[in-house]
Amino acid sequence: MKRYIFILISIIAGTMQLAAQVPYWLSQRPVSEKEYIGIGMAKISEDDYMNKAKQNAFSEIASQIATKVDSKAFMHTLDVDGKSRELFEEKITNTMSAWIEGIEMIDTYKDKENYYVYCSLDKKLYKKNAEARRKEAIAKGYDYLAKGYRAEEEMNLTQAVLLYSKGLEAVEPWLFMDLSADIDGTSVNIPAELYNSYINIFADMTITTNVQDIEAKNFNNVNIPIAACLSKNGKTIQNVALKASFVTGKGDITPPIETDHNGTSEFYITNILSKEKIQEIRITIDDSFKSSVPESYQELLKKTGFPVARITVSLKAGATTAYIYADDQNDLSGIEDKISSFISKDYFRITEDYDNADCFIEISSSLDFGDSLNRVRNLNTCYCSLTLKIYNNSTHELLLEYGIDRAKVYVEADKSAKEARSQCINEVMKRVKRDLPNKLDKMNM
Repeated sequence: MKRYIFILISIIAGTMQLAAQVPYWLSQRPVSEKEYIGIGMAKISEDDYMNKAKQNAFSEIASQIATKVDSKAFMHTLDVDGKSRELFEEKITNTMSAWIEGIEMIDTYKDKENYYVYCSLDKKLYKKNAEARRKEAIAKGYDYLAKGYRAEEEMNLTQAVLLYSKGLEAVEPWLFMDLSADIDGTSVNIPAELYNSYINIFADMTITTNVQDIEAKNFNNVNIPIAACLSKNGKTIQNVALKASFVTGKGDITPPIETDHNGTSEFYITNILSKEKIQEIRITIDDSFKSSVPESYQELLKKTGFPVARITVSLKAGATTAYIYADDQNDLSGIEDKISSFISKDYFRITEDYDNADCFIEISSSLDFGDSLNRVRNLNTCYCSLTLKIYNNSTHELLLEYGIDRAKVYVEADKSAKEARSQCINEVMKRVKRDLPNKLDKMNM
């Protein structure tokens, strides 16, 4: 009995000792009116776990501060916009922890699995430092705002976008505070002005074009220029790049170009590559400038309703013309005529006029004789190959390549060379008729 009592006492003592080793701030979270408290944890199995636990403690302090949003702060203006608010709340917490000064590490603790850090920040010290940071944020934000205004006045809108985004980036850790400044006797919320200027810079713009409908022919260019004019409230906008692209169909258009002194960009369709009867071109502001904007703010530009103009492209009636070329060295001589007859039914109008043909079709073939087979009757093995290439006759772009590689054809040994060739051509054409239509249907022509 004494032995069991001893064991029990030992267990209880060990448990009490273990409990005594766990710091009080883990069993009961400290509360202080004078300090912000942050307790961070990280798995020991993680790389750099000590620093991660410390940063987690810092972030916890930052989140406590950031939740106390000033009634005059920019964040209150975003209550109606959940996505934007969510973005900025995340950015405040993430960036603020790197700006906060005066955080002290009070204690640490490590068990078998986790590492803990206990930190605190004196509220009076934070308030003093935060006021200095607030004034600094206002000054930086206003500087970017003023430069953005000037860029807008000079119609350098893409530069204005960059300046406004940089301004938001400069003030983002302190968006929960009132960052208002007195500008010419008027109180201006700097972040709100930066934000509204940023997302509305392209608002109320329109694009008008000299044509709304164009008649074209596939595999050809269009001589008529497309002039697109960018304006806002009746005033033309210079130095903004516009781009034109096919949204239905396919074709080549001259690259994005900035609007000139009349607010106009001019485009040319250099080639129609689709066989769709009705196609559509979309003209809007070229958004490639977004790459210079801080990545986290690029999503906000989607709020900007870029102006759009649409132009209908109608293909002229009539089949696509094609010129067929077959080398004299083709072993399957005459197969080009069968292919011509087959594709002319639904796909092309075959022409002898090379210069005016939409497409150029190149055909090559080979025929090799193999061993004789005598199992059932006297047969010869023939190996047939075919290559068919279709090019855009204007651009020389390869549109389609179709091939048959050494297909086996068994020919009776007593057949003449002409008869053997004819049989091989017939067998190859069976494959062509089976496989080629699907490829032609998918080809952009």
